[in-house]
Amino acid sequence: MKIHFLVFDIYGMGGTVRTVLNVANYLAENGYDIEIISVFQRRSTPFFHIDPRIKVTVLHDHIRRQKKPRGAKERLIHRLESLNSRLIHPDDEAYQFFSVLTDIKLYSVIKSIRSGVLITTRPSFNIFAAKHANKGVCLVGQEHLNFEIYPDRLKRSIMKHYPGLDYLITLTDDDTDDYKTIFQTSKLKIRKITNSIPKLKGTISPLEDKVVIAAGRLAPQKGFDLLIEAFRKVVPHYPDWKLKIFGFGREKANLQKLIMDYKLYNHVFLMGPTQEIEEELAKASIYALSSRYEGFGMVIVEAMQCGVPVVSFDCPKGPAEIITHNEDGFLVENGNIDEFAGRLMELMGDEQKRKQFGQNAIRNVKRFEIENIGKLWEQLFHEIAAERFGRAETHAKSIG
Repeated sequence: MKIHFLVFDIYGMGGTVRTVLNVANYLAENGYDIEIISVFQRRSTPFFHIDPRIKVTVLHDHIRRQKKPRGAKERLIHRLESLNSRLIHPDDEAYQFFSVLTDIKLYSVIKSIRSGVLITTRPSFNIFAAKHANKGVCLVGQEHLNFEIYPDRLKRSIMKHYPGLDYLITLTDDDTDDYKTIFQTSKLKIRKITNSIPKLKGTISPLEDKVVIAAGRLAPQKGFDLLIEAFRKVVPHYPDWKLKIFGFGREKANLQKLIMDYKLYNHVFLMGPTQEIEEELAKASIYALSSRYEGFGMVIVEAMQCGVPVVSFDCPKGPAEIITHNEDGFLVENGNIDEFAGRLMELMGDEQKRKQFGQNAIRNVKRFEIENIGKLWEQLFHEIAAERFGRAETHAKSIG
């Protein structure tokens, strides 16, 4: 039973890419036939490791495509690429990257899959598969964000088309309950399988460096503007501590301006993206998550795995299912900058508490290791195989 993953860009960075590869690499290591279908390729080499046993199919290669169309075929391709997508939902946050050309390529590859499992990784792909995939394919949609954050038009499409999926995989208990309520009258099976982390390759942080770390896309969702506001309140009390923010995105200029306006240029640093987040966590003493909302909070788990206590807004809907408040980190009222700054200073000023939280974090986070989460995926595939085999056996008996 071949397993296909459909992703936006498997060569990129970010939580979805990381968790897809954690699962795909685990499955490939355990003998599964895996193909990753990447709609785009925007880097010449993948940001994260891809097991060589995995087949990667790229639909639209931005690296090698011809910039200036020469012949009639190239001009047609260029024309199709200039037209807005008709098949991807217009409320997809990356809608501007899709086109009629990617519609054609995506429709073609979906129609070429006639059996096995297709795992889709964003709402627009879930909807696309529900509408266009062949009947013989088991459709497994993944939800990385909670239902309430979506625009109303996308919510309506989700409610209309998700019943065409076989399974919907959620990341948190709250999301599982929400989606079960929404689809209670349909045959859609809702299953919680959280994100996972691979085995730690680096070292545990000694929690002695005066460094607070944060990481993620420089986008409004991640709330780095709120984090800078909070750190501004910290600096007068702990001027020898630094805040390092790893990642890239459209908010970089705005965040840099905020740093300059508050004269925090000796205290807050935009570090750019890194492939060695474990190494950076091993040199940090606190992880700060300032998101306005999260689907799960993959980087919280990674920080805790490295023994780094976390201060996080209690945003919907992931952090509270990972962090045990006042045991391995702090959950702060969502958006409360003063409280966030206070909790940072509490850990900065109490090395013993910091280290106790760090030890608790290492123990508590083991439930998210890929060996545990991978088994949940394997259980799902065994269930799918048994169901499909059972149907085939019943059919064979009926015609025998």
